[in-house]
Amino acid sequence: MSRAERRQYQRMMKGQDPYAPPKTGGRRPPRRSGPRAPRDWSFHRGFWLRSTALAVVAGLIGLSVVWSSGAERAALVGLGAAAATIGVLVVLRLLLRRAAAR
Repeated sequence: MSRAERRQYQRMMKGQDPYAPPKTGGRRPPRRSGPRAPRDWSFHRGFWLRSTALAVVAGLIGLSVVWSSGAERAALVGLGAAAATIGVLVVLRLLLRRAAAR
């Protein structure tokens, strides 16, 4: 390091505390270690919103697959697919809640 570079570095570091801890920047906080809280398997609003969205998607897929057979039959298949999706999700939630209670 030349004399000019050293002087410039000393001017730059002039007002800083050499014993200060380094800045963390934008790092994430450390992860918590320990047991997690038990998962909530109840039928809350988020469950119903996600289930309804998934049922709508399944209904639209069922409707579009059978559309060539006619609109009435396609609508019935779409509604059936949506109802079956909701039924499967509710049964799975009940089974998971029962398994978590044990």
